[in-house]
Amino acid sequence: MNTARLKNIVILILLLANAFLLVLLFSRRAEENAAHERSVAQLTALLSADGIAFDSALLDGLPDTVLSVQPARDLAAEQALAEGIIGSVTSIDSGGGIYRYYSSDGLNSGSCLIRSGGALEAAVSRAVDDPAEFCADLCVPLGYRTFDVLSDGARTVVTASRFVGELEVCNASLIFTFSGSTLTTVTGTFLPPIDTSESGETALDAVTALVRFLDYRNASGAVCTGITWLSAGYLVQSTTSAPLQLVPVLRVNTDVYSYYVNIVSGEVSRVSA
Repeated sequence: MNTARLKNIVILILLLANAFLLVLLFSRRAEENAAHERSVAQLTALLSADGIAFDSALLDGLPDTVLSVQPARDLAAEQALAEGIIGSVTSIDSGGGIYRYYSSDGLNSGSCLIRSGGALEAAVSRAVDDPAEFCADLCVPLGYRTFDVLSDGARTVVTASRFVGELEVCNASLIFTFSGSTLTTVTGTFLPPIDTSESGETALDAVTALVRFLDYRNASGAVCTGITWLSAGYLVQSTTSAPLQLVPVLRVNTDVYSYYVNIVSGEVSRVSA
């Protein structure tokens, strides 16, 4: 057998092998899609049987996975935020994971308290040119991405929302209150910047999460007749052993209340008003 013919046979075998692998891949994906469609149909039937209207199209915009990240307290980032709010500061370790920051330049009287779990309270009197621009300049470098502005002319409230990747950290907003153009208070939860370059991923099984929600609804007697929206995100949680945790959740909005379903544990909690 000459070399050219042998080469052609090898190429043909490789092409056939690749074609076989592609057929297997598409077959597996088709099976997975069919299994998912069956799960969604069963979920819709379960919800309907319990009097809950559900449009399965709400599942379409959800990611398949979420990042697995665990934040760590960053005192340098906390001080940078305190300085952004107050100006030059002096820091004091008050014990119990509490740091207090006080104005040290005499230009802006104020103080800022930050706990180990990120809870923040600040009181200050600081004039700014533009409240929304001030908040964006301070918060965007720290991972806060969207800013809701409410103003009645005399009082302005800017809410800065924190994101990790493309998903919102639902309970890590910072709320800036201005009297005229003077910043007076900042409250909320501060989540420091997180390096996600080497983060793993956790599967987001929305069907299972909604079954957990249905179990919770039936056990608790919660009232709802329809699911109106679904979104993926995170919650900051704090315990004695782990003061700063980031938990992936599915937010379930109903026609009455909204709920968080912990993607990992299945625990369900109602969204605070």
